[in-house]
Amino acid sequence: MRAMITKGGLYTWINVRENKFIEEKFNGTELLEKKDLNEREQYIAQTLVGRGVLDKTTDGKEVQYKLNINNFTR
Repeated sequence: MRAMITKGGLYTWINVRENKFIEEKFNGTELLEKKDLNEREQYIAQTLVGRGVLDKTTDGKEVQYKLNINNFTR
């Protein structure tokens, strides 16, 4: 497990699968589109949105995710 700081300055724990998802999908990219994810990855992304780790933006039918990190702690 790993602790991550969200924008609000709150620590949240992410498990190994969530950490692997973040490292694989957000390596070098800022935005991640939902259409590029399989069903399991979509579930992980939505779970991370609920916990404040990812931000979800919708534009019509397009759904995108981005990391919701606190830039002052990096």
